[in-house]
Parts: sequence; C-alpha cells; structure tokens
Amino acid sequence: MVAGVLLSTGEPSEFDLQRANAGLAALGRPPLSNGDLGTETPETLAPLIPDELRSGVLELLYVLADDEPIRRRIADAYAGLWREEAEPPAQPRKGSAVMRWLVGKLPRHQVGAASKEDEMVERQGPYRDVEIEVEAPVERSPLRQRVERISGEFRRVVDAVESVIVGKRDVIERVLTAMAAKGHVLLVDVPGVGKTQLCKALAAVIETRFGRIQFTPDLLPMDITGANVFDPRDKQFYFRPGPIFTHILLADEINRATPKTQSALLEVMEERCATVDGVTHRMEEPFQVLATMNPIEHQGTYALPAAQIDRFMVMLEIGYPTPDDEVRVLDFHLGAASPLDALTPVITRASFMEWRETVPQIHVTPELKRTAVEYINKLRKGADDGQSISPRATLSWVRASQARAMLCGREFVTMDDLLHVAPDVLRHRLWTDAHTVRERLRAVALTGAR
Repeated sequence: MVAGVLLSTGEPSEFDLQRANAGLAALGRPPLSNGDLGTETPETLAPLIPDELRSGVLELLYVLADDEPIRRRIADAYAGLWREEAEPPAQPRKGSAVMRWLVGKLPRHQVGAASKEDEMVERQGPYRDVEIEVEAPVERSPLRQRVERISGEFRRVVDAVESVIVGKRDVIERVLTAMAAKGHVLLVDVPGVGKTQLCKALAAVIETRFGRIQFTPDLLPMDITGANVFDPRDKQFYFRPGPIFTHILLADEINRATPKTQSALLEVMEERCATVDGVTHRMEEPFQVLATMNPIEHQGTYALPAAQIDRFMVMLEIGYPTPDDEVRVLDFHLGAASPLDALTPVITRASFMEWRETVPQIHVTPELKRTAVEYINKLRKGADDGQSISPRATLSWVRASQARAMLCGREFVTMDDLLHVAPDVLRHRLWTDAHTVRERLRAVALTGAR
C-alpha cells in the first residue's frame, strides 16, 4: 500500500517493479504486479494509509519529491488530506533510506526533467542503506491555500442549491464546474424538471446581478441587446441596454425564438460584447449564460444552429427525480413560501471571480494535453457527416478538467478529471448522449489514442 502511494504519480518502470519486489521478498511479503501500482489520485490512496504510518510516508514523499514542483504539490495534497502540518524531521531515519531502496525513484511527470537520481546511480551505483539528508518540507504554496479555500466555498454553494433542487447534486456540481471555467451551460430536458429553478437558485447563492430573457417566437434581437433611443428633450440618441447586460443571464427556452433572434446571442457569448448600430459595448465580468432548451421534438421549437451549439461549453440533462426525492419536492413546494425565497448569497462576486481567475493556474502536464488532443482526433475520424469537434471543444474539455480539479481541492489535473467532464463537453458536438460518448472514449482507449 505504501509503495502504491509512493509510485502513484506515474506508471512504474520494470526496474522500479523489480526493485520493489526484491525488497518485499526480503521482508517475506508477496510481490506486486503492475495492477497494484496503477495511477491513483491522492484522494483515493490517502485514506488507505494507517494513521501511524502517515507521518513517515509524508516525510518520505517530500524526500522523493526533490526539487520537482509537481511531486512537491502531490506531497502537499497528501498533507492537506491527512489534515496534518508537515513539520521538518529532526533527524533523517534509516528507515527512509531502506524504503527509498525498496521503491526506487518515482517516475517523472515532465518530459526532459533533470534526473539527479539517475546521475547519482551512475556515479555511486544502486542506493545503499545510508543516511539521507532531508530538507524541511516547504510550506503550502499560495495557490494550494487558495484552491483549498475555493473547494470549501464550492461545497457550501452546492449544499445551498441542493436545498432547493432536491437530489440533483451531481448536476449542480457539473454546472458550477462549467461556470468556474467561464463556460456557458445548456440545460436540455422536458418541461417541468427544474431547469429554470436551478438557474435561479445558482444566481441567488452567488452575489451577482441576475437577468432573464424568456425566448418567444416574436422576440426581436433588439429585445436582447438593447437599442439606441431618441430623447426629444435634448434631441440626442442614448443607448438603452437590453437584459443581456447582467452577470448571470438565464436564457429560458432558447429554442422557442427564431434563428435570427437566437443569433443575437452568438457574439455576446463568444466575444463578451454586443454591437448595436456599429458601437461595441463590453459586458461586465463575470458574464455567464445559463440557457434552457426543450427537446426539439416538442411543438413550437426551432433547432439551434451548430455555431451556437458549439459556443456552449457543456450540455446537461437534469432528469426526473427518484420517488423519494419527488416526495421531498412536494414537501418543499406545497408550503406557503417559495424555497427560493430562503436562499441567501453564499459567496460574493469577488470570490466567484477568484474561482474563474484561478482555473488557468491549475497545472496540466504535457502528457495529458497530448492525450486529450489524440482522443479528439480519433473521435473526429470516427464522426459521422455533420458532426464536428472543433479546437474550441478541445480547449473547453481541458479547461473544464482544470475547473474540476480545482473544485476538488487539487492544483493539478488528472486523467480522471478529463474523463469525468468529457460527456458534458462532447455530447452536443457529437450529437449523441452521454453514455455513447463514454463508450466511444472507452473504445479509443482500448485501440490506442494514436
């Protein structure tokens, strides 16, 4: 188990596995296989380490981290999960040297990283049972502290919204993930499952301005963006902003408006500005579109153009509640007061802005970037006519995975983050459902991404 933790930052080499098995055999323990040392996240492995071993394992993690930032951040992640202050050891213990010989060096995360350990092996031969000078673990970085604070705020926001949107915690988390990544959200489902209610609840717990546009067949583009209005008193034209000039915009039943009106959102969603009579008006940050859409087979709907579909980072379904959750919905809504009235802001606008500014600082290794691109290329080759996965989709996929890592309390992205957000980001671009996206990604993984 300890060896699994120490080797969890990457795939162990055959040399690493042989060295670990030699040490385990000397201790009378069964050998390990490659499956025992698969890549896991600190969240998965940290709870498995007994309390009495955590201090020693944490010390060893910092020893093996050396000067490599990624591995130091992983050691910081274990320190945070175990809720212990990583204090510098007074004297290096001989057990550290033995364990280092047992597991060997950790695999490198970064291509081309300087390997001081390899140079030591070449000069001195294999590791021996000698004392190793241990430096004091560095304090948690400002980024690490900020990510931990944001993760706590995220959980409080989800708890508050879930008090109104019963039994849909996963959907709430996915919407907030896209919002943190500055991505627009499209909620597609049958009428009456809570799409509008979810958007209102999110706006209530985040201290920002909220606007709503009810899309109808007679809605005009100027009803969205605003217009220049003539004032007869001074005989001047003045710009009267439309409802789109807000922080969180609910575009309700967006596919009930005509395509001409729908296109009025395109520039604003992508460029975050609106042009009226040749004058560009910029949106105040944060600007976020939460759109709801009824299934296209419903009467009185217009299909969204592909260009507009691609501007939504994610598309989500809410789904019907379970019988128990539906009973709770009745309990909430049959009362005299609306549940939304009880919601108060949980985070400020400044805090929400900090979420969005922190996401680009979440580290993505070159290997994960390459993996994402290779997956996308493979999906493009297998796509039917009319399907399109643009480079914008690739960027949205990686950015959403950064947001998920941050909201989970990590400052680095794992493969699990990519796979978790993939169905939400890719399904509307492949014109399929979330299950099919997962199956296609699994097929790509089995056949190789290249």
